[in-house]
Amino acid sequence: MDISLELVSEKNAHEIYNFEIENRAYFEETIPSRGDEYYKTEIFHKIIKEIIEEQKHGQCYMHIIRNESGEMVGRVNFFSIRKDETRTAELGYRIGKNENGKGYATEAVRMALEKGFKYYKFRKIEAGTSPDNIGSQRVLEKNGFLMTKRIEKDMDVNGEWVDSLIFEKIMA
Repeated sequence: MDISLELVSEKNAHEIYNFEIENRAYFEETIPSRGDEYYKTEIFHKIIKEIIEEQKHGQCYMHIIRNESGEMVGRVNFFSIRKDETRTAELGYRIGKNENGKGYATEAVRMALEKGFKYYKFRKIEAGTSPDNIGSQRVLEKNGFLMTKRIEKDMDVNGEWVDSLIFEKIMA
């Protein structure tokens, strides 16, 4: 599969905004809503500027996923980076509704893990998903993650508190 990862930048901010707007309802079926404020143009672009600044300081690494045609199909991100001796980061990813099920998430997570361990020097990467999100669990398992715990009633998804499954991968 010929995909690429590209750090969030001013250059791709408008494309990310459109992607998020187009897929908002789809994403909010399985993850907590970001709220209406997030989708206001001026707020969104302020958030992108903050992300760019945080990337400069190694506080996060937010990537867009491009398919073989160069179109944005998703995002894969490292956040909540702990720079202590654990060198741990959390991993998040999302694929647009029309591109789901094509293997993009599995390949993007593989590529992100390579960057995370090799270039960003993480020792451990964690990821969470809901018990109902079987596709996300498969992506993590295919990439060598192991489920380490279940947190009951951890996320509010559409007014219902759901559990979280926590997976982790340690540098080999």
